Amino acid sequence: MPAPNIVILYNNSSNHQQNNGYSEGDDNWKILDPINDRIAFLASTVEDGDSTGTKDVFKIPESGSVEVPKQCIKDYNEGIWKRIYLAGSNADSGFGGNYRYAYGVYVDGTSNSAPVLQAWDSVSLTTYTSEVLGGGIPANSMIKAVVTTNAAPGDEWEGTPLAGDGVLNSVLLDTGPIVNSKMLYFNLRLVVPSSASAFAANPVLCTYFTYS
Repeated sequence: MPAPNIVILYNNSSNHQQNNGYSEGDDNWKILDPINDRIAFLASTVEDGDSTGTKDVFKIPESGSVEVPKQCIKDYNEGIWKRIYLAGSNADSGFGGNYRYAYGVYVDGTSNSAPVLQAWDSVSLTTYTSEVLGGGIPANSMIKAVVTTNAAPGDEWEGTPLAGDGVLNSVLLDTGPIVNSKMLYFNLRLVVPSSASAFAANPVLCTYFTYS
């Protein structure tokens, strides 16, 4: 079995529609360059198409926890922010909601195991000690994810804290191994507690599965 080809995509529109372009994307779904592009969590004044030379960072709340309101792709080639309009939850002051079609992974091929979404400190995929990933305590990770491949998550979904490869802190993107090429979908949110320190972090998201 050859290694499946993996393409990461994001919905750069407010149209709640699945990707009909497979690995090429379509009018709504754009391909994310995993080497040069970045997912960014930003404050509410950033708009789609704004230059990446400017950004509005979020504020740490004085009490409780708050979801960072907007998610964008930092497009390396075009030098602009591309908003993922349907990303996030409607909980904790978020701008999202009951949406399936925000982020996607197209798996072109088959696998021996169900694909799993994970988060790590770096591309070495060995540690999760940064503050945004819980400082070594996976349950405290600020990055939350929910699988939406087969169903919508609910309006105020909370999500699973992502940190490392533990069962409780990673997200299965399907119910079993991939037997035919297909799209997998998920949604993300960043929830910042009042106890957080000011930080700038670049954790790595990965899709893990086995093949032979």
